[in-house]
Amino acid sequence: MKKINKLIVVALSFALIMAAGLVLDFIIYQKPNTLALTIFIVALIMIVALFIMFGNYHKAVADDVINSLNSSMTDALRVGEIGILVYNEDYEITWLSSMFNEKHLNRVGEKVLVWLPELQDLLSGKVKNVTVVINDEKYQVSKKEEAYALFFNDISREYDLSETLKNKAYVLGLVNFDNFDEASLSEDEIAYINTNIKVPVLEYFKSFGVVYKTLRNNRLQLILNNQIYQKLLDDRFSILKKVRRESKAGDVDVTLSISLTYGSDDLSELDEAASALLEIAETRGGDQVAVRELGKEAVFYGGSSEAKERQSRVKVRVVANTIRRMMQEASNVIIVGHKDADADCIGAAIATSLLAKSLKKDAYICLSGGVESMINEVLLKYDSTLKKKHNFVNEFQAVNYMNKDSLIVMVDHHSKATSNAPSILEEDNDLIIIDHHRRKADLDVDASFLYIEAGASSATEMVVEMFPYFNRGINVETEEANIMYIGLLIDTNHFRNRSDSRTFDVAKNLKQYGASNQECELMIEEPYDMSVKRYEIIAAGKRVFDNFMIADMRNDVITRSIASQAADMMVAIKEIQASFVIFSLGKNEYAISARSDGSINVQVIMEKLGGGGHMTAAGLQVKDKDPDLLYGELIDSLKEYLESVEEDESNTVE
Repeated sequence: MKKINKLIVVALSFALIMAAGLVLDFIIYQKPNTLALTIFIVALIMIVALFIMFGNYHKAVADDVINSLNSSMTDALRVGEIGILVYNEDYEITWLSSMFNEKHLNRVGEKVLVWLPELQDLLSGKVKNVTVVINDEKYQVSKKEEAYALFFNDISREYDLSETLKNKAYVLGLVNFDNFDEASLSEDEIAYINTNIKVPVLEYFKSFGVVYKTLRNNRLQLILNNQIYQKLLDDRFSILKKVRRESKAGDVDVTLSISLTYGSDDLSELDEAASALLEIAETRGGDQVAVRELGKEAVFYGGSSEAKERQSRVKVRVVANTIRRMMQEASNVIIVGHKDADADCIGAAIATSLLAKSLKKDAYICLSGGVESMINEVLLKYDSTLKKKHNFVNEFQAVNYMNKDSLIVMVDHHSKATSNAPSILEEDNDLIIIDHHRRKADLDVDASFLYIEAGASSATEMVVEMFPYFNRGINVETEEANIMYIGLLIDTNHFRNRSDSRTFDVAKNLKQYGASNQECELMIEEPYDMSVKRYEIIAAGKRVFDNFMIADMRNDVITRSIASQAADMMVAIKEIQASFVIFSLGKNEYAISARSDGSINVQVIMEKLGGGGHMTAAGLQVKDKDPDLLYGELIDSLKEYLESVEEDESNTVE
């Protein structure tokens, strides 16, 4: 290369000298020098020849380098099992690398998404890579930015190894036979449960290869792997339905609560998580499976039965003793209800205030989030009596009354998002939750003690039940008893729903304190304009999916009480199993009130939208959300629920 460069320089210099000589000679002698001209032409030819030689040499070297690189790249792509797909602006495949040809995947000329529709999100830029399966081989596909090229990396071995490890991963679980208490059952009932419920449950898990161990007469421990868990999931835990059916046939209230946890090699961590998850399933009413991959949200299956009363009176006494001790150790008690407090919330708050006062503790009831109109009128009517015994404050005042030893009690709710004093819940104080709604899997507050009983009719019932275990000298005024009694009336729909012997015992005790059924019924009668609005809501109801009714009142500002009463009346219509009222609360807030005749679990439907409640009564409240989107989400949730029910029916285990 250097010699060629020198020759070119010498020849070019010689030619320039010759050219200069010819020009000078022509100027002096006024005629061309033939010999010099000939030499100049020869020099030019030599220079051109040298340039051609240099160009050919350079091209040969470049071709050798390119061929070498192409060979290395091809070998690298082959060894790394990487394929390249090139497409045009119309997503038509224009070229495929050798890997595709070797695997007889000649798709040139076809549309990318016609061949592999799962690449849609990758091509649109929503994801950075996608795993696809082609002829039982797995490929991770990535896209080169700003280029019409896709890279296919064969990950079959890694994928299969990962799946093998995943399938063998530990899954630990617990099974609880809800409401199975031998002390309260007859010998015939125990024999029936053992034969028709317990034995089938054991056989069910054994058929899937689950290893189980009896911890006590009503609880099992499960040991399985992820592969077995997937089979149980495909079966949709049909044992729940079988137990429910056999329980009904034998007139016993036994159901199953199951928890399953995975996502860790630490068995003690999984066992601890399974215990916590089972507690959540039980507080949500049982008859369901709760599954959690550690570090992620819990998923629930089942829960189609109304929650049964599970806390014994002995447990109530234990709970009461715990709450009494916490109140005694506190400097004062701050009682927090939910936004737009209803009769049950107010009744439970007053009852909790009475508990604190029986221990000579100052109590403050926070009412910052508003009060429903009906119970607000009752509070105004009894204003003079109530203010003599109770301290009603707003959120700002409550914060001022707080100190490091204050005890916070949440009543009739367990979420900061629905609380009427969220700033109080952020304080680093002991916190007690007393609620009768189905528990959310993950709480957004740090509670010191939970008393969540989905089987109770109301929060008022739960607090009043503790009266005998605090101080038998609790002084309850007639006005206070009436408010608590109204709380029972409203939440049980006049004792038609979720009422059992303990509910009526509480009602009897409140009457002994002076509550008047006639006076309470008169106070909750609605005025004429509210009655008109209620019937207007019912008239707006449209039948969907045969047995559901939806009243779309998105453009009307309506109180919760009217909406819930309208939903109650709609579900009383023949052949209507569930009703839903969508309405506005004003200030860009919307809500849904849902009711069921007991055959549909509206709590599950509302929970998918971010709400909650009970099987027969549930609701939802959202802010800054497009009401059209909310309506569409409700329809989708109804479809999903119906599909799951149909699948459940098809998976009956005889």
